[in-house]
Amino acid sequence: MSDEDLENSKNKVQQKKNYLEKVLHKILIESCFVFNHKFSNKICIFIILSAIVWIVLFILFDQAALPGGAYFSLWILIIFSHILGFICELVKMPSLLGMLITGILFKNVPKLSIIGNSIYSATSSLLRNVAFCVILCRAGLSLDLDKLKTMKFKILKFSIIPCLFESIIFAFIAVLVLKLSFKWALLMGFVISGVSPAVVVPLMIQLQETGLGVQKNIPGFVIASSCIDNIIAITGHSLMIGIVFNKGEVWWTLVQCPLQILAGVLFGILVAFFLNIIRLDHKISKVSLRFTVLFLVAMIAALGFKKINFATAGPLAVLTLVIVSKIVWQRVDEYQDLDKENILLNVKNLDDLFSKIWSIIFLPLLFCLIGNEIDFGKLSPKTLGLQLAVLAVAIVFRLMASFVSVYFDKNLCFREKIFFCITWIPKATVQAAVGSIALDLAKLYQLPTQIPTDVYFH
Repeated sequence: MSDEDLENSKNKVQQKKNYLEKVLHKILIESCFVFNHKFSNKICIFIILSAIVWIVLFILFDQAALPGGAYFSLWILIIFSHILGFICELVKMPSLLGMLITGILFKNVPKLSIIGNSIYSATSSLLRNVAFCVILCRAGLSLDLDKLKTMKFKILKFSIIPCLFESIIFAFIAVLVLKLSFKWALLMGFVISGVSPAVVVPLMIQLQETGLGVQKNIPGFVIASSCIDNIIAITGHSLMIGIVFNKGEVWWTLVQCPLQILAGVLFGILVAFFLNIIRLDHKISKVSLRFTVLFLVAMIAALGFKKINFATAGPLAVLTLVIVSKIVWQRVDEYQDLDKENILLNVKNLDDLFSKIWSIIFLPLLFCLIGNEIDFGKLSPKTLGLQLAVLAVAIVFRLMASFVSVYFDKNLCFREKIFFCITWIPKATVQAAVGSIALDLAKLYQLPTQIPTDVYFH
């Protein structure tokens, strides 16, 4: 074969190859609806990732990843939470509403309730606590400490007054309407009074990212206040749990609260400085390593303190750990001659990692599990109506207390004051985290689990 024939043969092969590439491009890319539309592309990715997750769960857990198993149920809940959450966003409603509805449906609809009932309450409680831990990490990272230093008194006033006022008002109304003993009513008051960081914190971070209210640091103010509000509510709840279920001396219960607060703060500070001493430098990226260590240590703090019956210390330890770690790591980056832009970028990238695991995993998980705790079959319509009425009255008084606490601030206009009041309404996270503790203890001590008029130990 001559050189010319060989060259012609090569050209023909190349032409065929180019033709096949064009045909494949037409079929797979240009003509395919999935790759030609962003919306359908997202659906395709969601389906593929969901299938991959289930296959991994099946390989790891075998029967538990099949219908009727706990891991299969969690997988189904997360998938449908994303779907209903997306539908709610399309109609301009919060996605978490769809996630909450998912949990309620899978608990109360007869054939679907197999899914909701196959999740153990201990597993649900553990996952909700981990989600709460992620919220606290995001809250600590999003705080602008420099701006907040000048707002200490305002934050304390906006946190303490509405929380305590709502707790006490709720207690008095519950005694009159629900016929509870004052101890149980005040216990319920502290459960109700905590604002939901799962709702407030992500929305405030979203406002920060869009630049709304940043000049007056309104998002940072609300985030800081919500954290302190949660600490007060959880501390009050822990104190009342000790009083209601007290088997020993009341004075020890009263002493425990400041001890738990001190323990939480000390743990957060000491561990944050220890992480600075060992220097988190490794082959993997600095931000990824900081995220891994912070997330794991935060879970140790939140779940470890709960394990030793220091429930109040846990959230405070996580918050302190994150805030001090953020300050220390910024100092370390400055020492390593990073410019201010890269230092802030490290903090932003760290927060982005928490934001991703929150939006993909823990947001749908938390709210569908909260919805899954609502069993309409065990609710009396009359009692439910009375409870909702008491809650509504308590919220009205909370709004009044919130407005009074910001009314004399001359830097805020009237609309901003109303906005502050509205941000103090949401309730979900604290109630999900601590709401079942009294019921669990009543079961443990073999006490009546219906609405109690009083509890005595013999």
